[in-house]
Amino acid sequence: ICIEDDEETIPRDIFLYLQLNKEHPQYVARCKIIMSHRHLDMTPLLHWGLKFLPLAVAWFERSKPCTTLTIYDEDPDLRSPDLRRRVLNESDEAFESRKLTTMYEFVRGMPMEVMKRRKELIVAAYDDNDEIARIDERYREALEQRDRKIEQLEKEIMMLRGL
Repeated sequence: ICIEDDEETIPRDIFLYLQLNKEHPQYVARCKIIMSHRHLDMTPLLHWGLKFLPLAVAWFERSKPCTTLTIYDEDPDLRSPDLRRRVLNESDEAFESRKLTTMYEFVRGMPMEVMKRRKELIVAAYDDNDEIARIDERYREALEQRDRKIEQLEKEIMMLRGL
């Protein structure tokens, strides 16, 4: 199926990629990679060791919006909502399966390294130190604010009792 534009014929897949460029430029590179490659081979990345695994997982996390984005399937000037389609026709489960396959390839590619560093990997999987630090700081600030408020209320109570 082709779309005609100024007497030129643009193949439908190219037209959809162009629409993606136009409507979602911040996601275009990741979405096109995911659309074009059902399986991402991680073997070339194994020489960086396990330090690349969190980057690969984070890349998939940043690519997740590709499963919900929509673009115009036909001429966008028509602006009919019926003409919108999802960029990536893939369920959340299928997308998560891709991410798990990536992690599995890393583990399978360097099993001894994984065994040596398994405790570090477990901590890294559950702890994002920067996020924990931010939450801790907000919690501390909230506690200090609460303590100041309690102190202020206690002073007011003492003043009212003294009158």
